[in-house]
Amino acid sequence: MSDFDYEGLLQQMGYVCAGTACTCFIVGEVTRNVSQVDKLWSLMPVVYAFMAWLAAGGLADVRMSLLFLVVALWGGRMTWNFSLRGGYSWKFWTGEEDYRWEHVRKWPVLNTVWGWMLFDLTFICCYQMLLLLLISIPIAECVNRGPLTAYDIVLFVAFLAMLMMETVADWQQYTFQTEKYALKAKSADLAYPFSLGFRVSGLFSATRHPNYFAEQSMWVIIFLFTLGLPTQTPAIFSTPFRWSWIGCALLILLFQGSSDLSEGITSKKYPLYTKYQSLVPRFIPNPAMIFQSSRADLYKKMQSKTL
Repeated sequence: MSDFDYEGLLQQMGYVCAGTACTCFIVGEVTRNVSQVDKLWSLMPVVYAFMAWLAAGGLADVRMSLLFLVVALWGGRMTWNFSLRGGYSWKFWTGEEDYRWEHVRKWPVLNTVWGWMLFDLTFICCYQMLLLLLISIPIAECVNRGPLTAYDIVLFVAFLAMLMMETVADWQQYTFQTEKYALKAKSADLAYPFSLGFRVSGLFSATRHPNYFAEQSMWVIIFLFTLGLPTQTPAIFSTPFRWSWIGCALLILLFQGSSDLSEGITSKKYPLYTKYQSLVPRFIPNPAMIFQSSRADLYKKMQSKTL
């Protein structure tokens, strides 16, 4: 292992993180649209991966080149999906705000000017930007850490599989919601499955949030790369304990809270969602749903008024 300046790389990434967090806060407060972080969610890990790739010597480090490639594919897909939902505009400070913030603004304390401003600064901007940095730290840990191994190849394949799963899940959700609202514009009475208001077919028959499951899995896989590196772990990552797992752990907690919030809103809007919750796991897919009979049983139960 070369005497690479890991501390210097992490410091540079930290400066970028702090600068983008401050920018998001200022733009969000001025425009009253606090989804500025959402616009950068798919971009910042790509920036960090690019910084690490350059620091590793570019194409000279095969593992880092492949890591940068898969993170860039992840970022490109996420950016495309966010743009489909109206998240971007040529006026970069505008765009659709996350619908959940409207509900959060009504919570005690957060329904005040100063309470909301503090929440925007600490959680929406600083914490989420820090989280994007933390999930990218394992990439920096992989710089100049020896040749590519079979373990790396297995993880790359697993990452691509999760990326494909997330792509399919987001597309299934997008096509369902688009068709639902198109039919709703023509008639107030919708037929099943659009009458449910939410999707229960495809990947959504095996897990309520296939995209969330895939997203969490991909960043756990990024951390797992650090466990199979053939050379000694640099001191900055190993003392006082190996801490680069913190990012993916915090991401899992964030998705737990995020899904709690979104499911609470959905269950109030669509009464049958509570039935769906009782039949289908939140994140980890139910293997039984690969069988047509299991999916048919779910659809039958969802069409009935009682369990």
